[in-house]
Formats: sequence, C-alpha cells, structure tokens
Amino acid sequence: MSDISVNDLPVEYQSLINASVLIVGNGPSAAGHELGKKIDNFDQIIRINNYTTYNMESQVGSRTDIWVNGANQGLKHRTDKPAKILVMIPPVVLEHKGDAIHTRVERRLGTKDYTLLPIEIMSLMESTSGIDRPTTGFFAIYFCYLLGLDITLHGFDFFVGSTAHYFDGKLKRWLKDKGIIRKGGKHDVSGEKEFVESLIHEEKIKLLTT
Repeated sequence: MSDISVNDLPVEYQSLINASVLIVGNGPSAAGHELGKKIDNFDQIIRINNYTTYNMESQVGSRTDIWVNGANQGLKHRTDKPAKILVMIPPVVLEHKGDAIHTRVERRLGTKDYTLLPIEIMSLMESTSGIDRPTTGFFAIYFCYLLGLDITLHGFDFFVGSTAHYFDGKLKRWLKDKGIIRKGGKHDVSGEKEFVESLIHEEKIKLLTT
C-alpha cells in the first residue's frame, strides 16, 4: 500500500518491529478506567501532543516511549521529554516553511533531538487517507498502520460528545464543552473517525479492552 518502512526511520525506532504498540489519545475516555498497569504492559507506548501521566498513572499508565507531536503553537514545553520524539507536521505547512521549519520545531520542543517526518511521507498519508489536514493523532495512527505495526488504540474520541482532553481541569473542560474554547474545528474529525473505525472493523487495528 505504501513505501513507508520502519527501516527508513532512525535506528532507535527499530524496536517497533514485532512489538505490541499502544497509541494513547487525549480524549476523555483515556482516563475513564484504571488501566495503567495494562497500558504499561505494551512493548511500545506512543502518546500525543500535550499528554500527561503525572498523578494519573493508575488510569493512563506511566511510560511513554515515543512522543508524537505536531510542534504546534499550543504545544507545552516538557521537562519529561521521552527519548524518541516524532514530529508530524501537515504537508501544507512543511511546504510553506521549507528548511526554516526546524527553527520553529526546535523552539517549541526545546530540543534538537527529534525526528521530523519528511513532506513526502506526510503528503502520502494525507492523499491516501482522503482526509484534509488530519489531526496529529490521526497521523500517528495512520503512520503506524502503514508501517504494518501491531497497533492498539486507547483514548481516541474524535471530539464526539466533548472537545475536552482527559487532562483538562474542570473550568477548561466547561469552556470547551460550551464552545467558548474551540477545538478540532479545522479538522475533519468525523472523516477521521469513520476511517479509523473502518480499520478496526477490518481487524487491522485493535482497541484496548476495559
């Protein structure tokens, strides 16, 4: 289906081969159950953007092996940076910024130690999925799927019922659910949900069971 291979990534990502991979989304359902121990049993755990585990380990687990982010404007500086950082930026932004994108990424991540997926791969994912300007979470899921990995998902709600994240405080959650703070508006989240659900239905991707 694609020419994307784990072998094309830096050597530290070779651990994904033949590994059980859990991708944890930031939807409210991620913290809906005490699944921390079950989550930490996966070989490789991928988390997205402004995830947190602090004081929530019993619910969302404690380990993060790969941090996937879009180096977006709202990305928070982390003091607990995982060893592997995979940056996925929409192709339209990569095309506009060119090599200057690295200055922005380094400033927002606070490190030069990251892997930026090239525009060729990002464009391939956008065109073959048929999703315009996918979310970072969708890019992470689809990339791992194209690599042929053993993927399980948890905490991906696609902004259905709530636009909040599991780590949002009560006030921020209320502001988002009232539409005062808008999230996901520029993304085709319904299209993403349908696409991912089709992969689950075809048993190409699994869901973490509670």
